[in-house]
Amino acid sequence: MKFFLFFFLFLVSLSASDYLKTLTHVYKQDEFRIYYTLKGNNSLPPKNQLDVNHNGTPDYVENIANQLSEVSKLFIGNFGFIHPLNQPRFKNKANFIDIHLIPLKVNGAARDEIDIKNKSLVIKLSVNLIPTTLTPMHEFFHLIQYGYSMFNNRWSMEGQARWAENAFRKGTGKQKKLPSSIQEMKELTNTIYEASYFWERIAYLSSNTNSTFSYKRQYKNIFTKKYWIQDKTLYGYNIIQNILKNYQIYDKEVEIVYNFPHYKWTEKQQKSFNNNLYIFLSIQKALINLANKNKEISDFIDLINQYKHEEYKCTHFTKNIFSPPVL
Repeated sequence: MKFFLFFFLFLVSLSASDYLKTLTHVYKQDEFRIYYTLKGNNSLPPKNQLDVNHNGTPDYVENIANQLSEVSKLFIGNFGFIHPLNQPRFKNKANFIDIHLIPLKVNGAARDEIDIKNKSLVIKLSVNLIPTTLTPMHEFFHLIQYGYSMFNNRWSMEGQARWAENAFRKGTGKQKKLPSSIQEMKELTNTIYEASYFWERIAYLSSNTNSTFSYKRQYKNIFTKKYWIQDKTLYGYNIIQNILKNYQIYDKEVEIVYNFPHYKWTEKQQKSFNNNLYIFLSIQKALINLANKNKEISDFIDLINQYKHEEYKCTHFTKNIFSPPVL
């Protein structure tokens, strides 16, 4: 029985790693390579194989490429986020971002591990995305986050990625007042996509100017004929960028404190509750550096100090082993 179970698991593993061989077509645009097939179990459905402009590439594939190129040009070229391929974690190890279009139960998933064989970072996208979806840009922003930090706590990852989507939507996202108690901070860390309200608020309160950004839109959605970027409004990309930079600094401290291997944290370590303290410290450091702070921001800075001291009381570390980060 054990032999058959092992053999079954082996076949499942082999199948999962071998699906790329079934993707017989590749479309290249900028740093992106999109792999897909028109036949077999992993094929695009017939409706997504249409090639109205007769350029030899399904419009579905081309539309995804255009969205990805636009978000890369906006967030990297215009906003100044560091491209994941240029981050120390991935530089000289990955040269492309590969998109695998396959049947998925979810819309998309971005991997934080390098495909060594193909020298690439990988995003898996469903073959059945709706024409107006922002899943490709959402997953690309995850790659940006992976480049900055090993922290992979979902309230941070998904909340920030939802904030990023508003660069392509009309208006700005919904907000909630910043947490006013340690209990509310802890509740925040247990959310996932709902955390976007928090990041929207941080972005809004931290913006010294209005939400308008200057950018020449390049690509339109092939299916709607409208620009992918619906308007030019997004609050606080500077503060989000600064917070990610602070993550990068605290990564090193976490590796020392917990003796984590450099760039080789386990999934459990990347999502550890202990990371929340450093995420809040990263936010606090960015907020302290703001020239203008309103009362809501000042109160939240003080609240993070309370959270920090409570967390230190709960740890088993002595002062000699672990001293609070200096801000």
